[in-house]
Amino acid sequence: MPAVFVLIFIPILFYLLIPAAGAFSVRKTWRLFRENMVDSSFYTICGYEDIIALRREGYYRFFGEIEAVQSQGLLWVKNREMSMTVKMQFCNIYMIPSEKKMSSQMPIKLPWNRVFSLAEGTAIFISGDVKEDEGRVVFSGNKKEPLTVIIYDGEQRSLLERSISCGRQKNEYWNFLTPWSIAAGGIISLILLDMMIKASVPSSVLLMGIIVSAMPLIPFIPPGLIFFLLYANMWKKGRYCRSDRDLISLPLRFEDRNISDPDYLHVKFSADRPIFPLKDGYSSRNIHFKRGNQTSLWDNSAFGRVELKEDGKWLCRPEDPMKEYLLLYDDPGEMIRNSNKKALVYELLSLFFIAIATIVNIFVLIVLIRAIM
Repeated sequence: MPAVFVLIFIPILFYLLIPAAGAFSVRKTWRLFRENMVDSSFYTICGYEDIIALRREGYYRFFGEIEAVQSQGLLWVKNREMSMTVKMQFCNIYMIPSEKKMSSQMPIKLPWNRVFSLAEGTAIFISGDVKEDEGRVVFSGNKKEPLTVIIYDGEQRSLLERSISCGRQKNEYWNFLTPWSIAAGGIISLILLDMMIKASVPSSVLLMGIIVSAMPLIPFIPPGLIFFLLYANMWKKGRYCRSDRDLISLPLRFEDRNISDPDYLHVKFSADRPIFPLKDGYSSRNIHFKRGNQTSLWDNSAFGRVELKEDGKWLCRPEDPMKEYLLLYDDPGEMIRNSNKKALVYELLSLFFIAIATIVNIFVLIVLIRAIM
């Protein structure tokens, strides 16, 4: 195969196709993580009556802390009501960032042996299948449906929000395949460049070989560096918008699945509906890069548990820590659509800026090489 075709093939394969395959893979992995966390919010919370007294099998979630770790792949956890055993053979273990870092960090996936280094009393969340095994009821996953185990700091009530917000790759292009692919492409292109120098190929082909060999570094040097920084900034904003979309969709999950929960209501504010009184303690949620300022409470939404007081009905904080007591300062559907559009725009802009960074620096490199040659 002529050298010029190899030089075209190297960047396409090693700098585009292989990293892109890794990008789709990690995006799917984190999407499944978020879906599992949302699914777990529908599971029954482990209680003494269900687990210890009645030994009911099924899908449950557990909030508690680490009690002990056994070398046989067993984890003992406890809360105020009871202790439980967790079979860790089939499980996905994650460490979730704190509230302050949930927008800028991503979860850390831990191997089972790292759990041995965690101190007794560390907060833990577990969701999955609960079965009776040798006279006791235990969490036990399988290869197809592994348990989800979350190690975390901070409040239980923010765990679902944090998981959805940070449970995505910082930059999908930079994934588990990218470093190896770029390294392989760089080594192959350098070997090919050395062969072309020894073979005294035409100067235009040699120039192309030098550019391909330098391509992994090209976006990071001036003057294209400024466009690379713009690319990174646009991709980060796109990530924020995708996070906004998922967080706004979160309290709507009951409606999306046609699940009627008397303990969790969606109250809409509109011209013909009075504002529902809210008890203290609710949080508000908005989206990044919003156009204009919202000053009216009309066409907004609140989510919570209705409680009957002496002075009427009030919207209060649900007892379930995975049900948000929330006020949205806009129509949720409009916020989701706006976030989707913004995410697409920022991602397209990021691709534009990385292309400009590469083109500008390749042009500068060609000028410099020809001046030297």
